[in-house]
Amino acid sequence: MSSDSSLDKLVREGKLRPQRADTPYLNDLLEAAHRNFEAASLLQGRVDEAAFKLYYDGLLQVSRAVLLQEGLRPDDGEQHKTTFLAAGMILGPEFEDLIRKIQKFRIKRNESLYDPKGLVGAIEAQAIYLTAKAFWNEVRSHLRKADAQLKLFEDI
Repeated sequence: MSSDSSLDKLVREGKLRPQRADTPYLNDLLEAAHRNFEAASLLQGRVDEAAFKLYYDGLLQVSRAVLLQEGLRPDDGEQHKTTFLAAGMILGPEFEDLIRKIQKFRIKRNESLYDPKGLVGAIEAQAIYLTAKAFWNEVRSHLRKADAQLKLFEDI
């Protein structure tokens, strides 16, 4: 099954809907992701749960930029899950491992949000940092090819 037909299926199921975003909006979204990554790096090692959540938010914002650049947005009750799933389809099979890790972080974030028992520590904060770094480095190349006018920060 091609990624186009998989994305079409998500649209038919009501999980995605068409929505275009202009370059200035995408730049704002990417700048917000960059701010989250920077703030997370300041907190990592001191307040690991907060750092974890900031890295997660940055990953979500980057993934939303990928979808919006393709003219799509999530439109269901599982917007985070759908965002990462669809971003993986758009980015291709070489992103499968990163998307799988991000989906695990999504579950961990939900658990820590609704059952806050100190579930996130230094190990998880380091793991999401490494994943966010790898994900951004790869997504940056994809976005650069898709729109040369995007303002893409160098590294997290």
